[in-house]
Amino acid sequence: MEKHSGKMSILDKMHDHFLHIAPRYGKLRTTDIGPITFIANKIRDLQHIQAADIGCGTGRYGLKLIEHVGEKCHLFCVDNNMEMLTHLRKYFLEHHVTNFTPIRSDSHKIPLQTDLLDCVMSFNAIHHFSLSNFLRESSRILKNNGKLFVYTRLRDQNAKTIWGMHFPSFAKKENRLYELEELKSAFEKDPNLNINSVKLFEHHRVFPLERLVEQAKNHHYSTFRLYKKNEFKEALHKFVQNILNHYDDLDKITWKDQNTLLVIENNQ
Repeated sequence: MEKHSGKMSILDKMHDHFLHIAPRYGKLRTTDIGPITFIANKIRDLQHIQAADIGCGTGRYGLKLIEHVGEKCHLFCVDNNMEMLTHLRKYFLEHHVTNFTPIRSDSHKIPLQTDLLDCVMSFNAIHHFSLSNFLRESSRILKNNGKLFVYTRLRDQNAKTIWGMHFPSFAKKENRLYELEELKSAFEKDPNLNINSVKLFEHHRVFPLERLVEQAKNHHYSTFRLYKKNEFKEALHKFVQNILNHYDDLDKITWKDQNTLLVIENNQ
């Protein structure tokens, strides 16, 4: 669900975006291994692991988690876009992974039993959810002392990306992201959820300009869907000019991305 109510046009744009990008989504986006390793270390001592990836997309992060913790983990892959789940199923089976269950569902009404899961995860997706409803559902389906892992980019972190710095209006248009204090405040409203830790991840990126242009044209971030057609065309042209003005080696455009991982315990 969209974070802001009453904006059906944005909801429609996002549904259309993920419907059309699903076949090439995995090739356009970058999967960060750091949070996967961190989460795997937190849960690997469990004898059996029941987990869910909410807003799983085509399963980039879910597959990596299973590869880290093995067959003792059963992963429920939850997404509201059937096209994404279709490609997830194909992706998992191509990698000989069968310990998963795809579920088409919104984040606010997940068809899983109460007190079922050892952990719930969400990777770069909570800005598409109704946060309060997602937290309520996560608390419901988690076991007592189960963990919720939320990996996201904060608003101030988004402004420091290559897109936030050089793609006109990118940071301004992406108003669905949260700041850390907003997330903390949301968790504090749920008596069952307690923040255990907050971890910052920094990723060094190196891409050629050609690849960046390809990503933008293919709308690898849903933010690009918030531009009108001519507006996007003009912004992309200005982005290229900005890169030409700031970088000498166009085959190695370098910057640092930051993301935040919140670790929350469910104490019923």
